[in-house]
Amino acid sequence: MKWFNDQSLCEEPHIAVLFYDAIGDFVVVTPLLRGLKEKYPHCIIDYFGGERTRDLEEASRFLDARFSVFGNPAIWQQLPAFVQARRLAAGDYDLAINCDAHPVLAVVAHLLQPRYVVGKCYDPELREILPHPPTKIHQLHDEFWSAPDFLHRYGDILRTTYIAEILCRMAFVQTDFYQPEVPQEDPPCEVPEVLVATGGRRPAKLWNRAYWKQVVDWCFANNHRVGLLGDRGVRQRALYHVGDDEEWLLEQTPLVDLRGKFTLPQVAGALARARACVTVDNGIMHLSYAVGTPTIALFGASPWQVWAPPLKHLHLMLPDEPCDLCFQNRFRNADCLLPVHQCMQSIRPERVIQRLCEVLEIGCARV
Repeated sequence: MKWFNDQSLCEEPHIAVLFYDAIGDFVVVTPLLRGLKEKYPHCIIDYFGGERTRDLEEASRFLDARFSVFGNPAIWQQLPAFVQARRLAAGDYDLAINCDAHPVLAVVAHLLQPRYVVGKCYDPELREILPHPPTKIHQLHDEFWSAPDFLHRYGDILRTTYIAEILCRMAFVQTDFYQPEVPQEDPPCEVPEVLVATGGRRPAKLWNRAYWKQVVDWCFANNHRVGLLGDRGVRQRALYHVGDDEEWLLEQTPLVDLRGKFTLPQVAGALARARACVTVDNGIMHLSYAVGTPTIALFGASPWQVWAPPLKHLHLMLPDEPCDLCFQNRFRNADCLLPVHQCMQSIRPERVIQRLCEVLEIGCARV
């Protein structure tokens, strides 16, 4: 195995791409997947993700095969047979691109035994991570991408700090970095004009339920139906930390409960049919802007510079009273580190409603 430095590959290279199975992760890796197909028109791409994004992986036009690393209790029994079958079908792996720092993916990358590698991969003795060349583009792998001076130091390589661009640059791929592409399917029911998503993988990202109620009430008062997206009840509470807030909202408002009713491609299809989406920083946000829906994204305790692409239809709502404690902890803290959730509470619902008025192109007399 050698570190990839844009060496020539064969006419039909067999490429592996590895990433964690968060919805947002899959969305932001799609420019890389598309760019690989553009750079190597006859390449074969195997994707190593997980069960949470399986629907998207299976429906993606960029992937020739996929394997669940995450959410798969039988991974170490199934992986050797999968890799052997893929080698028989497409040859040895010419290139493995590990987009994540997760140690399990570094092990999987090693087991693939690719000719070249991008990202973390254990060396042949499984003792150390394979060292990368000391050139500037390879130093990106060790950087804190949310650092305030990051773009200043890497402005000769990057136009933005959006993660999709960073992943492509590290793999020497040129494409439209800022336009993800996700598979869409028709949803099985009518879609309200406005869709909202309140849950997130870190509780620090969440917005006040009373604020959500003001937004939903305003929508219905102005004859805009609102649908709630998310996972099924128990999973939504366990994985996305909503507690009883969503049940309270459903009791207090005419909100249409769409949680757990769609596959992920159908969620993308529903978002594409909506006139607007209001959401915290979560997977729904990424699906929404990826399909071109006007998306109002509430960002407080997460690095918007890395996760928000420069798209006109993505409207960022940033705190009036920001706090840097999450930044100091490199966003590893799950919960807010203050007694009062200052950053998210300072995103007032009036601001969100005003932007929603503009997105829906209506007057705002009733804000």
